[in-house]
Amino acid sequence: MQARRADIDFESANPLWTPADPAFGHMLNGGSCQLPYLEPYLIKVMKMARERLGPEQRQLQADLHVFVQQEANHYTTHARYNAVLRRHYAGLEPFEAEIRDDFERFLAKRSLRWNLAYCEGFESLGLMQAESIFEQADALLRGSDPAVTALWRWHLAEEFEHRTVCHDVYHALYGGYLYRVGVLVYTMWHLFTHSRRVAKHLLAQDRAAGRLPQRAPRSWRESWRALRFSLPRFASLFSPWYTPRRRSSLPDAERFLEAFAAR
Repeated sequence: MQARRADIDFESANPLWTPADPAFGHMLNGGSCQLPYLEPYLIKVMKMARERLGPEQRQLQADLHVFVQQEANHYTTHARYNAVLRRHYAGLEPFEAEIRDDFERFLAKRSLRWNLAYCEGFESLGLMQAESIFEQADALLRGSDPAVTALWRWHLAEEFEHRTVCHDVYHALYGGYLYRVGVLVYTMWHLFTHSRRVAKHLLAQDRAAGRLPQRAPRSWRESWRALRFSLPRFASLFSPWYTPRRRSSLPDAERFLEAFAAR
């Protein structure tokens, strides 16, 4: 694991960045609106947890140090992109304020165990997104904006790289299958519904301005391929034996990070 800065220029980026499937791109735009608040929350939770890890957890302490650096780079880079997003679309500030308040409330009102389980759930979803964008999303990314595509590929490649950290911290301090799964369900609902509402808000403005490109509807083969890819991965999150270590490698992500660092 290593932290890499992403010096991506977003000034000429098009936030309607996936013409092959605008709804897909705007769901990720909704996620980007969350990240300048979600990832500082992750960092705070991990720093609280680090204070409770024993001296025998030396490797996990080292992994946490890199994890925090990576997440800090992620949210500051997304904040730069979000500034461009707000210039193109009105009315995003209330969505950002809502998600910011949620994470402040979690820190103030919820236990460390609950917050760790939330972080573990988010990181599990990030692992799935990484696999999707590198192994399954080529058709969705056809003709996509190169700056925004690089943002998400860099971010999700590093999410795959640090996929075990939150899982290991949660199990080192607390564990508990039913507790983890209960918070996972809430995490999925919380993040997905917020992203979906942001995506609907952005699509409505594109539709009113006549910006949505004409495209053929997704074929049943494409829909079945996406379902066949995602369902087993979602199901694995609910297994008592779930561990991100079973996802041992993601070659396209590794090659991307090598080229990214060389650039």
